[in-house]
Amino acid sequence: MSFAIKMLEMLTSSYNRTDMQRLEENQMPQTNIGKLFSLAGWGFDIIKDQTEKVKLWDNIDVMQGSALTRYGESFGVPRGEASDEILRIMIKVKTIAMLASGDLDTIILSAATLFGVTAADVKTEEIYPAKVYLYIDEDKLDEEHKRVAETIAGLMSRIKASGIGIRIFYQTYFGGAENLYIMSMRSNHIKITASPDATNKKIRVDVGIKVALPRLEHLQITYGAN
Repeated sequence: MSFAIKMLEMLTSSYNRTDMQRLEENQMPQTNIGKLFSLAGWGFDIIKDQTEKVKLWDNIDVMQGSALTRYGESFGVPRGEASDEILRIMIKVKTIAMLASGDLDTIILSAATLFGVTAADVKTEEIYPAKVYLYIDEDKLDEEHKRVAETIAGLMSRIKASGIGIRIFYQTYFGGAENLYIMSMRSNHIKITASPDATNKKIRVDVGIKVALPRLEHLQITYGAN
């Protein structure tokens, strides 16, 4: 609702409401008071829209262009040739690195923030000696984070403690179901082939097979007189 309509609603009941109806239908008011309120309300509407935009662009995930450039420079992160997507990640890495202690919890929270997922979606595996593997479900990532995933993985090295190796893997799940009939002789052969699309990847496949054995039941019922 525009400010002009709100101001017209505050007038006494003796005022003709036709101007309010015309404004709601995007038509010009006819009375002098309606024209005056329409002009003043138009200015207030512009101020409100710009204020809402300032509040919205205060979020780094929404900020774009020169506003994002100035925001990055305030943290000592120049744009250079980086796109808005890369610059957002660089700013987040810089701010996280300033506060990070380098422990495992910090690495998990940092990865969740940079990839746009929750901390529960980041699985970890500590590899001896001094390595940490992070596993993130590929289905949880949106297209923007998928495009810059390699950049995020490279920048994660600024957050970890010195001497700690870190690698990040996508996890992709595949599920299936198959009927197994009792009292029938059957042999199942299951073959799963998984090939990574890059050499710097690791595959981990968990296959669960449920087997039911056939059995014969004998049920005897005896009826007798009371």
